[in-house]
Parts: sequence; structure tokens; C-alpha cells
Amino acid sequence: MKSQKPIRILAVDDNLVNLFLIRTIISKLCPKAEIITAEDGEEGIEIFRKSANFDLVLMDIQLPGINGYEASKMIKKIAQNRPIPIVALSANKMEDMLSKGKLAGIDDFLSKPILFEPTQKILKKYIFNK
Repeated sequence: MKSQKPIRILAVDDNLVNLFLIRTIISKLCPKAEIITAEDGEEGIEIFRKSANFDLVLMDIQLPGINGYEASKMIKKIAQNRPIPIVALSANKMEDMLSKGKLAGIDDFLSKPILFEPTQKILKKYIFNK
């Protein structure tokens, strides 16, 4: 699924290794992707507020300060009526997280560690099948 379609992705994670994996995998899947990173929820919200024209947000749930649930709620609020898919990143995919995530406006989940095939499915689902 190597796409030449230019896309913009906001990746929010406090773990630099995870951000590196995200950047590496997405760059292989979509070489023209622009990947903007933030290391905490507050920074992610601020980046989104300044430039809300993202195609996808990848959001770690356990962040210092403002957690992924709260950051996702704020991003959805900033986006207003513009649909912006938010995919949570978490090592745990418990039922409680799923329901709490839906309430926060999270559309889907990717398990950590970030892997090629699940990331490819997310990109197909939310970006390339629009």
C-alpha cells in the first residue's frame, strides 16, 4: 500500500522510541506523509490548535500532564464539525479503555509496540478509504 498521497499526521507520545517507530512505519507506507510529533498532551493540543489540517491523530493514552483521553476531547472540540480520526496508542486494550476512549472521541486503537500491519490497516481505514 505505498501511497503517494500527501497526508498529515499528528503523533503524540512521550516515548521517543514509539515516535521513531511511528515515523519509520508511516514513511514506508506513505513516503509523502508529513508526520508532526508532540511529546505530551498539552503540546499535541497546541500543535493541533495552530494547524488543524491533519488527516489523522495518533494519541498515546498515558501521557504526562494532560492524558490522551483529555487531549483527544480537546482536539475534537477544536476540530468542531470537521471529522478528525483519533487513534489511541496503548500497550493495554482493556474494555474499560475502549468505552472511555469512545467517550473522549477516540475512533480506534493501535496496540503498542507499533507494528507495520496494524498501522497499515489504520491508514487504509481512516485515510485511503475516504
